[in-house]
Amino acid sequence: MRLNPSQVRAVSVTLQLTEEAIEAIERLLSAHSTGATHRPIDDLIPEEREQIRTRCGQAREALGTAAARVGAEIAGHPLRREIRAQAAATWVTLQDTKSDALRGYGPLSSEDAVAVDDLLEAISRHVTAIFRLVETARGEGTRTPPTVKAGPQRRR
Repeated sequence: MRLNPSQVRAVSVTLQLTEEAIEAIERLLSAHSTGATHRPIDDLIPEEREQIRTRCGQAREALGTAAARVGAEIAGHPLRREIRAQAAATWVTLQDTKSDALRGYGPLSSEDAVAVDDLLEAISRHVTAIFRLVETARGEGTRTPPTVKAGPQRRR
């Protein structure tokens, strides 16, 4: 196969995204979450579950063949960077949901505003601690997620 570097990169990215989707499907099949705000509802019958697992395996084999044929680039994903990104994005979302932003949806009493802010701040402290753990584990300093104004932020 004769692909130029840009074509190889385009196919590589597509294969990586496909592999990530297959991994997500496999995680869903193995999920036994009892989360506080969401839970998977297992509406698959055992035969469907097994067929999906089989197809995921077959898709992985096809991905390996395609990657070898096109000379796909192998992308490394350092856990530290992934965890840092998740923690930072979550921290921003928590800040964007505080009482000032909630007032945009309607009246909010002072007591409720304090209660909501306290609840979100407690979660935010844990998320910040996770962020700091991946920052300081290799001596990268103790940066905290960026400060943002409370209230709705325009997403790009």
